[in-house]
Amino acid sequence: MKERIREELRLLTGLVGISGHEQEVVKYIRAKLDKLADDIIIDPWGNLIAVKYGKNPGPKIMIAAHTDEIGFVVKNILRDGYILFDKSGTASDKVMEGRKILINGKIPGVIGIKPGHIQTPEESRRVKTSKECYIDIAVSSRQEAEQLGIRIGDPIGYESSFMEMSNIDYVSTKSIDNRINCTILIKLFEEVKHIDFDGTLYGCFTVQEETGMKGAFVAGNQIEPDYGIVIDTIPSGDTPDVDSDRELPIYLGKGPACVMADGVGSAMMFTFAHPAVVKIIKEQAAQADINLQFTTLLGDSYATDSAGLSHAGKGIPTATLAIPRRYSHSPIEMLNLNDAVSSLKILKGIVANNGEAKISFLSDDLQC
Repeated sequence: MKERIREELRLLTGLVGISGHEQEVVKYIRAKLDKLADDIIIDPWGNLIAVKYGKNPGPKIMIAAHTDEIGFVVKNILRDGYILFDKSGTASDKVMEGRKILINGKIPGVIGIKPGHIQTPEESRRVKTSKECYIDIAVSSRQEAEQLGIRIGDPIGYESSFMEMSNIDYVSTKSIDNRINCTILIKLFEEVKHIDFDGTLYGCFTVQEETGMKGAFVAGNQIEPDYGIVIDTIPSGDTPDVDSDRELPIYLGKGPACVMADGVGSAMMFTFAHPAVVKIIKEQAAQADINLQFTTLLGDSYATDSAGLSHAGKGIPTATLAIPRRYSHSPIEMLNLNDAVSSLKILKGIVANNGEAKISFLSDDLQC
């Protein structure tokens, strides 16, 4: 299973699917699920909803993974062919200059950087913002750029090779957030194809998570599941520049994380894991002898599709199961594949036992 996840992730991270421009990723996933799902719906917003019906009536479970990645969009094409751009999502200014990019997933370019030989001391210390940067696609005029098919608003993504570390359980590339969970959700449909379970599984590959969790909200309103599990990634705190105990006690290789509370910005972006859904996750992790990590990230810059899904419809009991990853929102995100395997095992157990799910806010045996 680990090798199947590795190869699927390699293919999915090779695609460019900037928020609002997820078409290539959605097309790929539709082809993968064509013979695995009982029904596939692509709604007008772009969400792909794969449906698998169980043998008996039971709860409707929605498991959601977002398809989009952070990146940029073309803001303007200058007369000499250089390209200005805006951010799509929270790409880090610190890792922009000197990077390879792809426009529309196929036109190569680089984000230019002034030669260090002639930088002033101030320039060498200061991080440029995206507004100050430009893209070089090696043409000499706006007309040449337009002849390549480049237009205002076109998506721009990092070009980053899929790199295995010396310990090949660790891989590093762009868009691990959240193609690893698109991978897990595809593999879940492979795993449950021959399982007799109760209820209905809705595998939702959502759009525009990185720019406001919009897709999950739309999908949740359509499906109105009995409960939902958002599968995403979460920053790890196991690097020298993080005080892991005080800031982020999350580690690669120690299992997926159950995010108990997170939030950024307005109150609508604060999410508290529903105790009944947390209990379901914990029970399946224990049954599979998998270690779960737990954390809160309130007041930090972290939120998931749970912020959209939990507020959809009449309110959907939701929790987030997250894969730890280092170097968030950069071209070198890193994960341990064993955490992905563990997450898949938990989800498979949850679906297999879906008929036993009890969703209540006041049950006496609920302790998060």
